[in-house]
Amino acid sequence: MKVLRFLFYLLMPVFLFAGLYTGMRIWYVILIAQILLVLAILGLNQWTVRTFSYTQTLDASEAVKGSETALHLSVRNEKPFPLSMMRMDVELAAPSENRQISFSLLPFAGKEFDFRVSMPYRGVYPIGITTMRITDIFGLLPMRFDMRKLHYYRQPELTVYPRAEAPSSLYADVADEKLFGERFLHSAESGDSISGARAYRPGDPLKQINWKKSAAHGELYVKQYEQPIRENLTLLIDNCAHGASGEDALARADTVCEAAACITLHCLSRNRSAVLRALCDTRGVHAGEEALNMADFEKIRRWLALLPFGDGPARGPLPTETAYGRSALILVTDSFTPELEASLAEAEPYFSAVTLVLVGDEGRDTGLIPAIRLPLGCDVAAELAALE
Repeated sequence: MKVLRFLFYLLMPVFLFAGLYTGMRIWYVILIAQILLVLAILGLNQWTVRTFSYTQTLDASEAVKGSETALHLSVRNEKPFPLSMMRMDVELAAPSENRQISFSLLPFAGKEFDFRVSMPYRGVYPIGITTMRITDIFGLLPMRFDMRKLHYYRQPELTVYPRAEAPSSLYADVADEKLFGERFLHSAESGDSISGARAYRPGDPLKQINWKKSAAHGELYVKQYEQPIRENLTLLIDNCAHGASGEDALARADTVCEAAACITLHCLSRNRSAVLRALCDTRGVHAGEEALNMADFEKIRRWLALLPFGDGPARGPLPTETAYGRSALILVTDSFTPELEASLAEAEPYFSAVTLVLVGDEGRDTGLIPAIRLPLGCDVAAELAALE
């Protein structure tokens, strides 16, 4: 095609000079025919751009990583004239699976395409037509057209949630003495374990009166019980790309978010609360979320799906305002930089325990900071369960 196009346009000045030199009309006729052909092709291309119609729909706009959906693309020519040959680039969730389709449409004809859309990584992905190349059968006047530049064009969006499974099937009750020692207990008005007594206050139920102690002191006392202080977890997500790009960046972001989702689910299943914070610019997404119980988990998972990963640096020191009560800190990152190490050392005194979850970085020494290392793209729940 390129050779034919080159020869076609090269011959136009040749025919012009031949007509000027010889004065023969035949050379002008051929030249004018060439010009008319180019104008006709240009008009047909513009007609194609302005008149073709399409629909593109997804079977599901939200799903969990590892599942599949389908994109249904329909392109039609509803006019009584044929359209130019078209080649469309179709964007899917995984860059390696992007497709290219070529076809031409006769009058009142259409083409139907069905694409399997796999979801190997969490995130939000525009799905559907991106660019279109229009050309004629001779390839004389190709035209590239980016659909995304049209103000009214919107690709369907696919939201892929990170895979999440509690690392262990052992669920602990809040009163489990194996998990909560005496120094994590506080007095309460009801419970299973009596810790002592206090003076009666108006409104206390009679069934809680400690009659033995009341008789010994000559005044009313009520029973006090022990309940464990509820632990909370601060989970910091390093959403900086650290120079990664392409599918490597997608895989790293996916494993980081899957680790955060599994740890949060594990925490909530043991009746602990969790506070999640992003370290880098979130570009319009909330900088963090909080989960008090299992009902909040889907909100956390959606936040992790929408969380963008960029090249910007971490925003200042690590947050310590969540270090209330009995709070532990976990930092999930795919690149433990010296800056993060210094920030973690500054935040350590505010928390009861500090742990590093390092994704896909086997060589970095973490010093005295306890570290859990996860291979890139692994089944995070299985890897964490193996540590228990």
